Amino acid sequence: MDRLSFTTLHLLALLVLLPGLLWAGSPDLDPAGARDAGMAAGMETSLPEPGLAVLYIDGFFRNIDQMPAGTDAFRRGRRGAPVLLLDHKGGRQDPVFASGRSRGVGMILTGLLRLDTPGTYRWQALANDGIRMTAGGRLLFEDPGVHGDRLTPVGQLQVARPGWYPVTILYFQRKGTSALRLFWQPPGAPAFSLVPASVFWHRGDARRN
Repeated sequence: MDRLSFTTLHLLALLVLLPGLLWAGSPDLDPAGARDAGMAAGMETSLPEPGLAVLYIDGFFRNIDQMPAGTDAFRRGRRGAPVLLLDHKGGRQDPVFASGRSRGVGMILTGLLRLDTPGTYRWQALANDGIRMTAGGRLLFEDPGVHGDRLTPVGQLQVARPGWYPVTILYFQRKGTSALRLFWQPPGAPAFSLVPASVFWHRGDARRN
């Protein structure tokens, strides 16, 4: 085997193995908090993709607790394209995200938050109607009933190290106008701002479950 062929084969092998080696060995890619949520095993074979996975569920709910969960949610719901940014504010005729409906619809958003700076992250949403957000295995805030546009209580998430943090957001729009905007105040930031799209990720196989 000549030197060129030997080098070419080694380069091809490196290109094949490199993604797996980086994923397994990089401390920044360790899904902090995800192991307790049973997500770490899936992430070993499925790299995160942009946006949050979404399940739309039709229904005129009055409270977040009325929304189906588990297998019932998958049976009744329909998958949509990943939601890249939570910045919705609609009129009476405006569809809620890509649901195709302006009223009588719920959303289950799941995925990962990419948090690169250790410290305290503060979270708050503008919602109309009900909302509940959990991240890193804990409830951050909720405002679960029917109401107009208003801010939720502020929730805090302590991040010990950079990584991926599992997140679930439940939301429903009953009638009238609608809103779902998510804000944060990351460590060192002077004020709240809209959470950028670069924070929201999901496992690619989540859309196929």
